[in-house]
Amino acid sequence: MATIVGIHGIGQQYGDAYQLGSAWFDALRGGLAAAGMHGVAQGLDTGDLQVAFFGDLFRPAGAMASATNEPPYGPDDVRPGLERDLLTTFYQAVLEQDADLAPTEDTMGAGMVATAFMLRLLLKSPTFAGLAEHALIGNLRQVSDYLTNQAVRTAVLGRLGPCIGDDTLVVIGHSLGSVVAYEYLCQYQPASVRLLLTLGSPLGIPNLIFDRLTPAPADGHGAWPGTLPAWVNVADPDDIVALRPDLAGLFTGPPPGRVDDRKVANPPKAPHGVTTYLNARETGSALGHALAQGPAEARPRL
Repeated sequence: MATIVGIHGIGQQYGDAYQLGSAWFDALRGGLAAAGMHGVAQGLDTGDLQVAFFGDLFRPAGAMASATNEPPYGPDDVRPGLERDLLTTFYQAVLEQDADLAPTEDTMGAGMVATAFMLRLLLKSPTFAGLAEHALIGNLRQVSDYLTNQAVRTAVLGRLGPCIGDDTLVVIGHSLGSVVAYEYLCQYQPASVRLLLTLGSPLGIPNLIFDRLTPAPADGHGAWPGTLPAWVNVADPDDIVALRPDLAGLFTGPPPGRVDDRKVANPPKAPHGVTTYLNARETGSALGHALAQGPAEARPRL
């Protein structure tokens, strides 16, 4: 099992663990180098990182490995409840970033028209730029299915077990993967893990994400993942998926159980991109420190 285990986010149903692992590995080394830890970066071996892959659980049955086979979702396929609430919340966040995008009464109708308008606006935002409408709807559905369908949740969490072992020091979760990582660590509490590193995380979104976590928050505070000694949360203020970029006030544990919130400036056209989160100095410094603190036998070859 690997020293570093990564958990990807939404939209990876046509990818695979090896493809993601290669991209993550190079970006992680870049982050370590950016933090001045060149020796650690050069000594990191590909076997020191494993990406726990669950994207195939969301691949349409019988589909070939191509995004062109994605179900042809349209505005009328956005399901009421969590799916539409997520869409509305992200839409409102885009408007807060740029008030000039606010619709007029002529452009904003009710029902389907409202949904179609919100989708069009989100697809123009930097966070979701480059996605097709059906892909954005499919991504919202993945989040909704994970949080509302226990069978899906169990299947996704089950992908982490074979990856996290006694030699795992760091768990990294991007986007929805940060929710998966958090819930896994809360449930199984692996003693070897020294750092939870969350990137572009939606964990703090009230009602929609935070209040649906397992274990359920109590008195406005989420559970701390067992005896985890360190949790670093990295967010770009323009990343609307990380709608609440500061998690320290939401998750507290026994000393020093407090989230270390760090801000980064990702490229303006890709504030949610995983590789730019991974190769940031703030991420690299957190990773390098955790590797240095771990048991000697579990450290990567330096």
